[in-house]
Amino acid sequence: MKKILAALVAVAMIFCLSGCGIPFTAKKIIDDSEIYSKRDIEKAMNQVYSRFALFEGCVLLELEYDEEYSKARMADWAENYGADESIVLLSKFYVFGENGSLEPGETYSKWNWILVRNKGGFWELKTWGYG
Repeated sequence: MKKILAALVAVAMIFCLSGCGIPFTAKKIIDDSEIYSKRDIEKAMNQVYSRFALFEGCVLLELEYDEEYSKARMADWAENYGADESIVLLSKFYVFGENGSLEPGETYSKWNWILVRNKGGFWELKTWGYG
């Protein structure tokens, strides 16, 4: 009975928070990196969490740094934004409420988050979406 009650409370909390994106329950997936430290990657992820919190009616399921995927796109994004470095993060999220531009009931996978910085600087989120 306690498990059922806990599950109902969890679902109720999701619907109570439906006015904003829910990023902090996401599973973090961080590949070993020859380019960035784990701390660098987590700082970039924190920028995504902050932005995703503004996504109405969505819950972030996964946020991933895939070194090979990111590496194939890094130089182009850095050049595009006049930065020294870029990182591409991938996310998976579910739309559970009205959003305006995303389809309720759909799960979006491989959603790109593009961040750039100059050496030693802070990550700046530039764009997101399918890439």
